[in-house]
Amino acid sequence: MTGFKARLNERLAPTGSLSTTAAASADPSSEPNDDWNIFDTLAVWWRPNFETFMYPYLPPHVTRPKESKKLYFIQLPKSKVLSVPKNMKLLAVPLFELYDNTARYGPQLSAIPHYLSRYRWEFVDEEGRVVAWTPGTEVDPRVKTKVLAGGEAEGQESGDVNGMKMEE
Repeated sequence: MTGFKARLNERLAPTGSLSTTAAASADPSSEPNDDWNIFDTLAVWWRPNFETFMYPYLPPHVTRPKESKKLYFIQLPKSKVLSVPKNMKLLAVPLFELYDNTARYGPQLSAIPHYLSRYRWEFVDEEGRVVAWTPGTEVDPRVKTKVLAGGEAEGQESGDVNGMKMEE
């Protein structure tokens, strides 16, 4: 898990100039890896042979698959900023466009709304108040959640995972 968090720091949240990034990669203890919250593995896709198609399951007749691709649910830490290199573009695609659009985005990306539908999402404003939630029911007053976008968490329940309430 430490190597995975180091790769997240290197690829998704580089800090400083290129010289400080190179110095930090030379000494892994100089950069904190503990603030990434890796909550869940959303999916594992398998390539059983050298074909281009991947399956969301490992076929029973395959003993040594050629490739596996994993999709994780990770919270971006408050101290990090998602950065994109200047020679690349960040494209934000809404979930409703991904849903059931295999022809345009492929089976792996178009399945993301299905994977995320098992979670309850709470949208919090700058003051820490829950302003909206999914699937659209009233928020139980006994539920205490950690604010993910700024501010301090006042209360947490013992059933929380790293301060984030996740329901299936």
